[in-house]
Amino acid sequence: MAIKVNNHIIPDWAIQGQAQSLFESVSRQMSGKPREFIELAAIEMAKDRLIDQTLMSQESNRRNYEVDATEVNKRMKEWIRQNGGKKAFDTGRHPVIKNKEDLRKEITNQLKFNLLLEEESNCKETEEEEAREYYDARPDLFTSEELLKASHILKKATTKDEFKEAELLILSIRQRIEEGEDFAKLARSESDDGQGDGNLGTFGKGKMVAEFEEAAFALPVGELSQPVATEFGCHLILVHEKIESKLTPFVEVYEKVAQYLNERKKDKVFDEFLDQLKKESEISEVSGI
Repeated sequence: MAIKVNNHIIPDWAIQGQAQSLFESVSRQMSGKPREFIELAAIEMAKDRLIDQTLMSQESNRRNYEVDATEVNKRMKEWIRQNGGKKAFDTGRHPVIKNKEDLRKEITNQLKFNLLLEEESNCKETEEEEAREYYDARPDLFTSEELLKASHILKKATTKDEFKEAELLILSIRQRIEEGEDFAKLARSESDDGQGDGNLGTFGKGKMVAEFEEAAFALPVGELSQPVATEFGCHLILVHEKIESKLTPFVEVYEKVAQYLNERKKDKVFDEFLDQLKKESEISEVSGI
């Protein structure tokens, strides 16, 4: 099914090609959904995108925007390099762009769209007070997570009897460390995890299984845990360092917050402009094309 946008026809093959190029990203967003649902969503997204592009093309042509041919050629070379090189381009692997004329048209339109976007998304720059309000309302966005540096020794177990034996072994290793033996050396000789000295590096919450995480984050620095049972077996944990969560000062993030809010405003203004273009246009599905 093709789409007519004012006096321009978007053929079905273009919609299908655009949907094909969007399929992978849509499937990630709809993980677990049946393939036919993902395909329908990709087609609808393709239609919306092509309608928007057509409206922007028509409007930018109406405004007689001119683009620099040198810039077009430069971007064509960059596009070909980033999409597999000349050989891949010549074999026509891209679902929409099949030759250099398609590519030249696409890039020329994109440069015109950029001019239209710049012209129609003008809005008041974000002031410091507005950025501060956003910062104060969303401290979670600007707070670093709590981190641990830790090591462990693992004795693997799966059955009830194996867990009992693993617990006794971990208690024995714990006693040896308390009596002065080196944790890292015992990890190399006694641990079943294959991690060498048992060093787990730095990690935050959500990176380890729940039982291990709960015990590790509750453990004071430098102290040995009691045996910790997880799906992997029995662990002995040693926390080397705790890096507390910290709110990044406003002054350090102000520019990024202001930039984000500026972009959000521009997107909103331009979306409103596009919505108005749609209201003023004749858009319909047509068959046989």
